[in-house]
Amino acid sequence: MAVSDASVTTTTAAAFIPELWSDGALEAVEFGATIQKRVNRSFESDLEFGSILDIGRISNLTTQAKSSGVSNTILFEAITQTKQQVTVATHEYAAFLIEGVVEVQANQDLRARWEKKIGYALARGRDVTLANVFQNFASNTPVGTYGVELTSDDYLTAYQNFLTAGLLEDDTDPGEAFSVFLSPAAYTAALKVDVFINSRYNEAADSIQKAKIGDIYGMPTYVSNLLRSPSAGQHDCVAMHSDAIILIVQKEVPVVSQYLIRNLADGVAGWNLYGDTRVQFPAETPGSETLTDNRATLLKTV
Repeated sequence: MAVSDASVTTTTAAAFIPELWSDGALEAVEFGATIQKRVNRSFESDLEFGSILDIGRISNLTTQAKSSGVSNTILFEAITQTKQQVTVATHEYAAFLIEGVVEVQANQDLRARWEKKIGYALARGRDVTLANVFQNFASNTPVGTYGVELTSDDYLTAYQNFLTAGLLEDDTDPGEAFSVFLSPAAYTAALKVDVFINSRYNEAADSIQKAKIGDIYGMPTYVSNLLRSPSAGQHDCVAMHSDAIILIVQKEVPVVSQYLIRNLADGVAGWNLYGDTRVQFPAETPGSETLTDNRATLLKTV
């Protein structure tokens, strides 16, 4: 048999060239679950058991003119008060089943990697739930237009709403009790607003070197990738006081596992139980219990 002129290539020697696996892995990004850290969680200790927490409301009393004379008696006021309810009924879990043969033969500890992902899945679920509350704030007229970048006047309107609500009378600097949650597109748009990025207006701003706008009219600003998007290029952003939403995480179970002999595998799971609500306070107007959720303003934008 005649021999042709050829060389040994990766194709002819493929049987001797192994595929190797790295000890590392390319993990999915984990978005920051920031919203649940900025809402009211002070009632969690009140619901150690049961599924509904009732929180009473107290309205303001009315002043009345007192006429002189012993026969001119005063009138006593009684306002029919209602309650704010928080129902804990959201039961979420994340789980996986890993066969024993996989744990033996895999080149790294896959179980440990996925256990960490359970914690992220549960935290993410809570933030998505809270972000869906923003669309329901109604007492303050929503600011902005879906698909359109916000202006400094839009943010100033949200700030004015807090002044009108009486939340800033002692200190007109909102501070840590307030938050502005923006989508990545909305935050990037804010980097183009001169009053936010110019150090003449905002000494904390550093948009060029650090992509930082600082607080917006005294309100700490956060980016969330988990905000509700009604349509492409649209997001429900918000300016809010922490009291605008109550979150009660009644139970967050550590990751648990059980060996399932029928499957020759380890079942691994984690779950939590929580409830949240948009809070409605009695309005300042004396003598009645008109309700308002004016501790937040929906920002419709990009």
